[in-house]
Amino acid sequence: MTPSPTTATPEPTVVPVRGRGVVGALSTAAALLGLVAILVIASAWHITQGTSGIGIRELFSAVTGTLSPAEDGPSARDILLGSRLPRVGAGILVGIALGVAGALFQSLARNPLASPDTLAVTGGAYFAVTVVTAFGIAIPIWASGGVAFLGGLLAAVLVLGLAGGAGASTTRLVLAGTATSMALQAGTSTLLILFAEETTSLFSWGSGTLNQLDGSAALRSIPVIAVIAGAAILLSRRLDLLGLGDDAASVLGVPVRSTRAL
Repeated sequence: MTPSPTTATPEPTVVPVRGRGVVGALSTAAALLGLVAILVIASAWHITQGTSGIGIRELFSAVTGTLSPAEDGPSARDILLGSRLPRVGAGILVGIALGVAGALFQSLARNPLASPDTLAVTGGAYFAVTVVTAFGIAIPIWASGGVAFLGGLLAAVLVLGLAGGAGASTTRLVLAGTATSMALQAGTSTLLILFAEETTSLFSWGSGTLNQLDGSAALRSIPVIAVIAGAAILLSRRLDLLGLGDDAASVLGVPVRSTRAL
């Protein structure tokens, strides 16, 4: 017998990935620039909207100082600086806060539809403010944000406790969060009905508004948003690995329980 000739095994083709990385970075940069452009255009249009009858010409003249006192009427500069710019700024800050919160909850729950309601944070915040208002506990206006924050935090702790701790599965977290959120909403609705006169102002608080008398409320939220956004950036690698599952993330060195607790 003659040995069969051996055939050379072709070497595997190596596909360079550097080009893909560059293309991905350029695509991300282009998307960010496009979103920034849309934000600038929408903000510029929003500044011209209002019930005072002051339009683009009056606003431009007020900014450049070419508007005569006779044409000024209700001060266009005061309306721009006292109402419209704070309203736009508040909208941008709220959008950033909601985006960061949504990204964090979606990473923790491994669910693209997750939101602060998943851990009953929204329900806890509204319930805490309703309790304080219904029972006539006097607090400064600026402290209402702290009360809401504390209520949301306590609700999240309650959900984690019901689900079995920070290491609980995402399914248990979602179920516990949904049940707690429904219970808090029921409690809030009950208080709003029983203490209708005391809680009249909370209807607009619960639905939210961007109307601003000045920019003080928006400015107070900047440090909180900056701290949370910075923490999210620092934890971004851990959060990305959590998307692979608790077991895979743990094997890759992610402390699952402490990351979720944070």
